[in-house]
Amino acid sequence: MKTHRPAAASVPHTGNIAQFSLDNGITLLVYENFASPAVIVSGYFTAGMRDEAPLGTGLSGFVTDCLTRGTTRRSYAQIYDVTESIGASMGVSAGTHTSSLYAKSLAEDLPLMLDLLSDVVRHPSFPAEELERERAEWISALRERENSTRAQSGMAFYDLCYPEGHPYHYPGGTLETAKAITREQVLEHHQTFFSPREMTLCIVGAVKAEEALARVVAAFGDWTATRPERAPMIPAPAIVGQPRRHIPLRNKSQTTLQWGFPALPRNNPDWIPAVLMNSILGQFGMYGRMGERVRKEEGLVYYIGTSFSGGIGPGAWQCHAGTQPTTVDRVVEISRNEVRRIQDKRVTARELDDNKRYFVGSLPLQMETNEGIAGRILDMRRYNLGFDYLLNYAERINSITAAQLQGAAQRWLNADNFVLTSSG
Repeated sequence: MKTHRPAAASVPHTGNIAQFSLDNGITLLVYENFASPAVIVSGYFTAGMRDEAPLGTGLSGFVTDCLTRGTTRRSYAQIYDVTESIGASMGVSAGTHTSSLYAKSLAEDLPLMLDLLSDVVRHPSFPAEELERERAEWISALRERENSTRAQSGMAFYDLCYPEGHPYHYPGGTLETAKAITREQVLEHHQTFFSPREMTLCIVGAVKAEEALARVVAAFGDWTATRPERAPMIPAPAIVGQPRRHIPLRNKSQTTLQWGFPALPRNNPDWIPAVLMNSILGQFGMYGRMGERVRKEEGLVYYIGTSFSGGIGPGAWQCHAGTQPTTVDRVVEISRNEVRRIQDKRVTARELDDNKRYFVGSLPLQMETNEGIAGRILDMRRYNLGFDYLLNYAERINSITAAQLQGAAQRWLNADNFVLTSSG
């Protein structure tokens, strides 16, 4: 078991993040913070939608939602009563590449919360009656999704943006798959893909690193399950042309639209120039330049914004807006012109300085809580940024030039080839 001792506290970095490697493949990261009596456990393990076969059934999400419905040691009621009695919370949720786990409690209850997390992740019993209750809740949420213009436009966007066989192409299940999944499939998915291999846990709060290690070893150290290797994720080719899809929904006065394309992953060296550029384009203040031009000057939208989704794979860039059905094409035309403008002409010194101050000033706010600190530490781990990433964050932001932002816009934005979806 390899260990690394922490040094004095400041922003999280290699000197104050204790790092431990368990023999079964779990990496534990601990940041001691005695400013409050609470403690956070946050982390992820390699199981998610990429492991579904066929892709898009929603099986991985259904499995994680059912984990707390009962284990071989505790019933659903007992799990609920334990967490409620100590004012704690916990949960497990599935994503595309990984599943996340979370617990929050007083530091004195850390052993109990780790034991609960280990129990639900490793020993769920999936009682048939509880699975049906969870299924009913899932189906209810899917029916609500069918009546949401944002959800319908979003699903169509990713369906067109990524090819079949790519995990980003699929929604998190449908009414048909939700009704069809069996308990046997749930059990098989859990037994096949839940493993400590490449699992990362981060503990932040009023606990010494050595104590946190001892508690994690007690709860997870004897977990030896393995999982099969994943096939490489297929590429997401650039969009050619302007494929378009509209999903009609009755009795909706507003139309939701999205246009965009696959872009860059979070660990790309262009990430900071790209997101700084995008903040100017469609986020800062009241939706950046997009808000100024399309919302304030033209009065065409209820809202408009742009975003890079990033992530492990090539997340999408998209412009999203809410408008009248008759003005969709006009909104798209003006927003495309704003993309061309930020590609053709460098942003102003004032725009750049204002956004730099926002990016630098918002970082401390993101780390005011144990949850925020854990999130930043896990980001550094997940995206291989290095644990000293935050030490020179301000200098890195302030060194970005208008020419770099223009270069990022030219490389990662495209006003001529994109997917356009709408619903309403």
